[in-house]
Amino acid sequence: MTIGYVLMQNLKRNPLRSALTMVAFALPMAIFVVAISFVVALVKISEANQKEMRLGVHHKTTLINMLPESHRMKIEALDPDRRRLTAVCGMRWFGGRVPNTQGVIQSLAADPDTFPIVYSDAGMTPGDTEEWMKDRQACVVGYGVAENNGWKLGDRIVLESSVPPYLQLEFHIVKIMKTESRANVLYFRRDYLSESLKEAADDRYAQCNIFWVKCKDAKSLAELQKEIDGVFANSPNETKSEDELTFAAGFAQAAGDIPGLMRMMAIVVVAIIALVAGNTMMMSFRERTRELAVFKAIGFPGRRVMTIVLGESLLLALIGALIGIVPTVALLVVLPVRKMLPGFLPIAQLEVSPAAVGVSVAIAVVVGLAAGVLPAYQALRLNTVNALRRAA
Repeated sequence: MTIGYVLMQNLKRNPLRSALTMVAFALPMAIFVVAISFVVALVKISEANQKEMRLGVHHKTTLINMLPESHRMKIEALDPDRRRLTAVCGMRWFGGRVPNTQGVIQSLAADPDTFPIVYSDAGMTPGDTEEWMKDRQACVVGYGVAENNGWKLGDRIVLESSVPPYLQLEFHIVKIMKTESRANVLYFRRDYLSESLKEAADDRYAQCNIFWVKCKDAKSLAELQKEIDGVFANSPNETKSEDELTFAAGFAQAAGDIPGLMRMMAIVVVAIIALVAGNTMMMSFRERTRELAVFKAIGFPGRRVMTIVLGESLLLALIGALIGIVPTVALLVVLPVRKMLPGFLPIAQLEVSPAAVGVSVAIAVVVGLAAGVLPAYQALRLNTVNALRRAA
């Protein structure tokens, strides 16, 4: 009689309890894989953005307070020889949505002449840039936004703004961006928006929410960050300059510390499965005291009996974890996750992190072993005569 045979028979002893225990492992492990994969995806995108050496300059108080477009010239004047900065691009929030729908698309109006330079990661070719410059209604769209709305290259689309004066503008898609960090964003020309705002008698038509400064290197970014804020200090339009990673973190924090919540969820998951597994194994040991005593009475060494108890705990944990992990991985590959996430998040398709899968399996092993340690030790120390007398 092998240990494997004994373990399988033990699992069949109480099928309902074994199944429920496995489910108790499966659900938290599935949540853990999704949560960690989400955090890893956000970290990767943040690191990719950080490499672009962009510095965001916005109003010191809040992004809602806009800055005059003359700030761009003053920022550029800090480096007339372009030894430290490459270009400056002013942007204004539009918050467009497809008419008769509720979902807001992360849409921004950008300075047409510098957008292809400052956002080189948008992947615009010389041909794309030419189309962008010659067409006042040109827009570039992230692939996530395009797929969600069924848009194709060359389509003409209409969006209505979610902020006053609630303009309705027509755009021409000249580029679909394939970059993951730009997947859920739409950019169009700010001169087009400014003209439309002017026609609508909006006196803020020449203002921006933020200026993005493309820097040459990390040293230049740090220097310009201090100099820009110094230039506008004690003025009606004081600025706060942040590197893109810090800006994104602050923006995400305003909507809730999503990565932090995901990490906390992962910790809670581990605590839950540890309690479930420990309770299950203690119940199983109490029910099988007589059986374990019989094993020892017919000659099973104490260490082998201990291995049986520990192996059962480990087997339950691993089977339960796999039941949760495998379907989760399959669903994340098939399901369009971008349709389930808020529009302000840059993730268009959540890829399963191999690290998340590996860590979840490792957690299942550790929890399974930890839950079985005490019952296994009790089995090792079990007095055969007393156990048989107590169970009789």
